[in-house]
Amino acid sequence: MIQDIAPYRLDNAFRKAAAEKEHTVMTFHKGKILINREGGAASLPTLGQLAGDPEELKTKAVYLFSIDQDPVFLILEKDWKESIPEGMEYTDIRELYKARQSWAAFAGATAGHLNHWYEEHFFCGCCGGEMTPSLRERAMICTKCGNIQYPRISPVIMAAVTDGERLLVTRYAGRPYKGLALIAGFVEIGESLEGALKREVMEEVGLRVKELQYFGSQPWGFSDSIISGFFARLDGSGQIRLDRNELSEAVWLSRDEIPPQKTGISITAAMIEAFRTGTVNL
Repeated sequence: MIQDIAPYRLDNAFRKAAAEKEHTVMTFHKGKILINREGGAASLPTLGQLAGDPEELKTKAVYLFSIDQDPVFLILEKDWKESIPEGMEYTDIRELYKARQSWAAFAGATAGHLNHWYEEHFFCGCCGGEMTPSLRERAMICTKCGNIQYPRISPVIMAAVTDGERLLVTRYAGRPYKGLALIAGFVEIGESLEGALKREVMEEVGLRVKELQYFGSQPWGFSDSIISGFFARLDGSGQIRLDRNELSEAVWLSRDEIPPQKTGISITAAMIEAFRTGTVNL
């Protein structure tokens, strides 16, 4: 999955670190990330490759995390108004799946998550005062009322509903991704993960489920979320009642009918492939 970057390790511990010209830096524009295409495959730029005064850029760079011992920084869009250097362009973060750095996609998605949070907290939601970064932890603090805000992480459930040798697979409605999917949704206030899963399955396909079995989790910076995946057995009728606002299709497929999945990125594909190959103990 996207977070599986071994032998590298993303260290998200907060620290005070100063950016240097050789350090990797990320910057975004309308949700797209700046990449360097020089030499063919995409790569993440270093601070020294960006246009502008390097010394001034150092003061704007916000420490994000480290890949092994190498620090990675963020420059917010409001702090970098220079022209894009030749050979660079803003593109979808998913372009980093094919980057030279094998850790780039996970790092880019995580950076995008934090970039979104920083951009939403220039001003305080309580009093309208200016927010400033904490010097002790990853937080934004209001300079007027002291309100503290931490990065938002929204819980999401994913349900692989099974009926013996069949798996319920879906396709999203109105989204660019047209491949096989599983039922998923955000956990609401006052819900447990199990309660959210049962609600989402009922809302989207009109089915009841039982015997939930935890599969694994995945940080998913594209939606500021953490996804918890479960297998669940059908409870009662398998007659599907489709919510067409959410899904364009939902069908039962046998193991033999499911095409092999590329499991390098998403927990969705990993769960579908685990069912197809029988590697999950249901």
